[in-house]
Amino acid sequence: MISSKRFVFLAASLLAIAAAQSSHAEEKLRMTLDWTFQGPQSIYTYAADKGYFADEGINITIDRGNGSADAITRVGSGAYDIAVGDVNSMMEYNVKNTSLPPLIAVMMIYDRVPLCVVTTDPRIQAPKDLEGKRILTSPGAADFRLFPLFARETMIDTSKIRFINVQPTMRESLLMRGEADGSTGFYHTSLLTLKSMGADVSKLKAFMYYDYGIKIYGNAIIVTKAFATSKPNVVKGFNRAVARALRDVSANPEIAMASLKKRDGTVNTAIEAERLKVFLDMAVKTPDVLKNGFGDVDQARLSEAIDQTHEALALARKPTSAEVFTAQYLPTKEQRMLSK
Repeated sequence: MISSKRFVFLAASLLAIAAAQSSHAEEKLRMTLDWTFQGPQSIYTYAADKGYFADEGINITIDRGNGSADAITRVGSGAYDIAVGDVNSMMEYNVKNTSLPPLIAVMMIYDRVPLCVVTTDPRIQAPKDLEGKRILTSPGAADFRLFPLFARETMIDTSKIRFINVQPTMRESLLMRGEADGSTGFYHTSLLTLKSMGADVSKLKAFMYYDYGIKIYGNAIIVTKAFATSKPNVVKGFNRAVARALRDVSANPEIAMASLKKRDGTVNTAIEAERLKVFLDMAVKTPDVLKNGFGDVDQARLSEAIDQTHEALALARKPTSAEVFTAQYLPTKEQRMLSK
């Protein structure tokens, strides 16, 4: 018979072992978003607050981002383990930084890239009308870096445009003040930010890059290849958690707003819920995604997209499809299906 002291000792030992095993099993991940805490970013904050990452054994820290291109640098530097970042900027990063661990996209989020030029100027009715105008942009942003593709397809002479370089967060306020005639940007970001500032969005005109023969993909879940190879189950678990959250918020965007408010008390939840819906309808729930599920890519289109990115960014080498994206960490098709 075990004495009471021995029983207490054994129980304490077992608890210590269990705690150690639990701690060992838990994977701590540092994630950087592509932008600040807005509607589209609530997919990840909602997943965290609902315990979807925890269910996969992941203890996640989520930080706001400073742009989809900057997120790439954060992961490449090792400051973060995983990012929502621009896949085109990722291609450029890999080509330029051959001595550093390469990055790879493991789940596509933006099936349709929402890059655009927005304006409320009634004189601008077609892309060619941008010539002779002042356009706000940010040098490192994907919308500016990939503007040459849009200009080529629309026969715009970029030498006739006066680009005004500002911080991304200043674009809409400067546009509202009349200090420019238009701005490059992400449609859902520009539209809802201008609306929150009192703009008459019925007068807003947006020239979407994808309407002019541009095949590129947008933001994706990105990690280093080394991380994906060494921790495949962690990457798969992360993607499953995101898939669960995306299915939830796709059906009801409002349910994710509390997770944003928790991280930024100044968030206008009505605006952000609308921004999330606009984002999902435009960038995520495309006909192809509704048919085949989100997260994967069409290989023929990816090949065209790589060609266009190679040209627009003047890359020294054209990446292969296998260097850009892998589907091996995706959840099942059933887990990636979204409702209309």
